Amino acid sequence: MNDMMGSHRLADLAHAIAGAEAVSFDVFDTLFVRPLCDPEDAFDILGHRFGIPDFRTRRRAAQAEAFRRMQQAQRAEITLEEIYESFGPLPVPAAEIRQAEHDLELVLTQPNPEMVEMFRLALSQGKRVVITSDMYLRQAFFDTLLRRHGVEAVPLFISADRNATKRDHGALFDIVAQEIGVPHGKILHIGDNVLSDIRRADEKGLQTYHYTEARKPPRKVGESPTASLARGLVRVHGREVPQGTLEELGFMRVGPAAVGFLDWVIEEARRDRIDHVLFVSRDGYVLQQLAEARAARGATEMPPSSYLLGSRVAFTLAAMDERNFAEHLPFLAAGSHGLAPAEVLERLGVTPPAAHVMAQLGLGADETVREDRPAKLLELLNAWRWEILKVSRRNRRGLFRHLIDLGLRPGQRVAMVDIGWNGTTQQAFEAALQGLMPLETHGYYLCLTDSADCQRRRKAMRMKALVGSGTVPPEQLAAIYANRVGIEFFFSAPHHAVIGYDPGPEGVAPVEDPGRADPGDILGMSPQVLRGVLAFERHFASARQELALPPDPLGCAAALLDFAADGSWARESALAEVRNFDAWGSSRNRTMRLTDYATQA
Repeated sequence: MNDMMGSHRLADLAHAIAGAEAVSFDVFDTLFVRPLCDPEDAFDILGHRFGIPDFRTRRRAAQAEAFRRMQQAQRAEITLEEIYESFGPLPVPAAEIRQAEHDLELVLTQPNPEMVEMFRLALSQGKRVVITSDMYLRQAFFDTLLRRHGVEAVPLFISADRNATKRDHGALFDIVAQEIGVPHGKILHIGDNVLSDIRRADEKGLQTYHYTEARKPPRKVGESPTASLARGLVRVHGREVPQGTLEELGFMRVGPAAVGFLDWVIEEARRDRIDHVLFVSRDGYVLQQLAEARAARGATEMPPSSYLLGSRVAFTLAAMDERNFAEHLPFLAAGSHGLAPAEVLERLGVTPPAAHVMAQLGLGADETVREDRPAKLLELLNAWRWEILKVSRRNRRGLFRHLIDLGLRPGQRVAMVDIGWNGTTQQAFEAALQGLMPLETHGYYLCLTDSADCQRRRKAMRMKALVGSGTVPPEQLAAIYANRVGIEFFFSAPHHAVIGYDPGPEGVAPVEDPGRADPGDILGMSPQVLRGVLAFERHFASARQELALPPDPLGCAAALLDFAADGSWARESALAEVRNFDAWGSSRNRTMRLTDYATQA
């Protein structure tokens, strides 16, 4: 079957229910789901709680031993009590951990909204509805589970109580048919397991429906419970975020990475005794919104924070003057291949000479900058230097006012939070601060490359990254960097790139660069991503607190980093129409789609 559950598949299931006399629902991964990628991740939660690092391994061994004893006794199923009777020595009484596992399963197991809808549809049609599950937990657990979530009580056929299973020979299906008095062929069984729910039911003559979750994430070896929760949360809250949308990407991909990155920033800020955290526009927008959401709930673990309007362009211009203009010429001309000469000035916030003057200089609108002929562009920049420097002086005044307005004071320790990649924005910011306001600046990045330029900057400046050569393999780091534009889009803001400041009597207004090509509704896309991010963070914070899980910044970030590194982000239909996101390189002469920047694995 298609991986997309969708309304058409629900309609197929509804049709199957209508044709049956009785309907049997499997429980785990069907009528109910856990917000984890692997059910055994619950064992790691218990291991963390009781200080037993290898608890998953011990728990597996105990279950295997319980099965061995079961077979010796010629029984068909085990119970949770028998599993814990099969443990070796434990630092905590086995009964205490057994009760904790029982209670944890009650917390983790949540109704699957689309299947509960089908469950209630069957009841409304007067069908005989039952629950049939292979599970070592006893019926009392399921009674409590149904009451806890307001799901209607129906007859329960649980292997641990019936000493019969679906998986071995389908004997549990015989018991269902006999007790409810409905022939096998008129019973529809719905479940996710190909062997126990489909093949064995087919062998017994039941009608079957193989249920597959629309967005069940794959298991990942070695993943922490925190990271598993981050990826698996969509299983219980998926109906809040429509499939194939930017909001879905915000919930499933950006949200986990943003929460993990923010957790890391908070811890680093504590270690560095940071006075003020600056989330640099535009990449810092989502993070600042998350920080504000946490503060609104009363969280106090983070220092004061602000959204710093600016960019490498704004800070570089603020650092320029008559003395250093020449050394900044390579930056002013960087990435200009294919642009019209006037566009090179426009992206700096500088009004170019009149069109007829540009034409007389051989730099008209029909001309483009060529990499093999840089001389004319450099001549233009030098000739227009005083206009450029006017903008630089305005930006310098505006930056100073902006820093004062944010509450910054000389001598403070500040953290610049940015996505990455080589520290050029931090370098430009520190250069702009010279003679303006002395601050001890720390750079906190989602990812830093291992390029020679980045390594050189890390020796000269205070720079840290959650992701780098010390945390991921070199090939993955290179792949993340190759797909960096996609990550930048996901963290972007509902405003254009800030390339300068306009200080006025009412305060400082940002000077934005919308680019030279039509960006479409690009500013309306960021709020859609953010809705998904905030929904994720709200549910994740609640679940993590209830489960007492520690932060795992890198594990959570993997939800986005893996998605970016293999280039699969570019195949998302929601991104197909995103165009001209990069204002610095945009031109009236071309249209650049976001997916054009993808590097496929």
